[in-house]
Amino acid sequence: MTARRILIVGRGTAGQALAADAQQHGDVVVGFLDDVETASDVRGTLSEVNEVVRAEAVDAVYFAIPSIDAASLRAFLEVLDTSDVAFSIIPRTYQTLSRETVAVDDLSDVDVLDLVGRRPVKHDLEGARDLVRGRRVLVTGAAGSIGSRLAGLLSALGAAEVVCVDWWENGVFRLQHRLEAAEGTEFVVADVKNRARMEAVFARHRPELVFHAAAYKHVPLMQENPGEAIANNVGGTDAVLELAVAHGVSHVVYVSTDKAVNPVNVMGASKRLGELLVADWAARAPQVQFSTVRFGNVIQSNGSVMETFRRQIREGGPITVTDPEVTRFFMTIDEASQLIIQSAVVGRSGDICVLDMGEPVRIQDLARSLVRTVAPGVEIVFTGLRPGEKLYEELSYDPELVAGTANDKIFVLRESEPASVTPEGIRALVAACAASASTDAEVVDALRAMGFAIR
Repeated sequence: MTARRILIVGRGTAGQALAADAQQHGDVVVGFLDDVETASDVRGTLSEVNEVVRAEAVDAVYFAIPSIDAASLRAFLEVLDTSDVAFSIIPRTYQTLSRETVAVDDLSDVDVLDLVGRRPVKHDLEGARDLVRGRRVLVTGAAGSIGSRLAGLLSALGAAEVVCVDWWENGVFRLQHRLEAAEGTEFVVADVKNRARMEAVFARHRPELVFHAAAYKHVPLMQENPGEAIANNVGGTDAVLELAVAHGVSHVVYVSTDKAVNPVNVMGASKRLGELLVADWAARAPQVQFSTVRFGNVIQSNGSVMETFRRQIREGGPITVTDPEVTRFFMTIDEASQLIIQSAVVGRSGDICVLDMGEPVRIQDLARSLVRTVAPGVEIVFTGLRPGEKLYEELSYDPELVAGTANDKIFVLRESEPASVTPEGIRALVAACAASASTDAEVVDALRAMGFAIR
């Protein structure tokens, strides 16, 4: 293979190690770009990248400044002309970098968060380890992106048993193979809407901790199937909470979403109703510690925007974005799973926990960063907001209700129930949906009557 001419951004430890590796593989390192170093092999500053690329006939630019802040990285990408040069920001192994092109699948969720301006938050899990170690834990929705990572982390924290529950047979099968080396893991195919089946699961495994992550989450799909969204996301939640109380569970964590704040779609409304049922059970069963954890979009989860962008890039484009101004909060799967566990040991029963997620990200900026990094020339097309979608998401109804915790990255919200919604009204709606006694239009009307501005 013809030797390529490589320009490395950053003459620090990472850059020099990468240069040595590149030369060992037969490529030519023409020099470095650096805003601080002035050694003889530094060809210019980061802002001079295009001039150096042309002067040195560079074939590929490798970015090797792991400590750079996201704003500076984005500024560099805005300057770089990728029309005639390959680019990678993944200085992990030379085997990855020496390919003809860098593929979108080479970008980890951490890499993507760097592009959009947010560094992942790592949590101190010692308190959570003390809670989990030696105890029996049940996870619903365990075959999903978050549930599966949560199950693995709970096992690693020393749980005596992790019962992985999901209705998705293929997902449970894959999870079983992924965690087959983890001691004390059990795999159960069950639907949270089937109370009798879940009763048997609780009776057999006697969990002490429950993490309820099972939910339908796709906004447009749930707009078209509102009865099923309520039956599963609300009715299934109520069944799990009731069984947890009946079987002496000590802690229950309900996984919610930022779409539950001022919801304008069925999915968000269903998750808000779930939050209100958690508050109801917290008041009725003080012997159990209940908590809700609320966060934004999880990069690389099933059906996430990144998964969609990856598929579209593999297919040659275009990348589709609903609206030029649409924004979302983002976090990694690891952050989400850590936050879910950590929320069990902060705040009071009934609290809603949220993560300090920084500033929301414009989806257009994420798409453009990906195009510049891995797919120059791929078109971005704006398609318009889909039914039930917002331009932006929120994490709290009222910032004045936010309080700090011992963890400076986790806050608790203490929100009161709206007068228009009662536990009895919620359960009546669930019963109608579970029996298919209401039409889709009637379900949406009932949600609107509860005060939700469903579009």
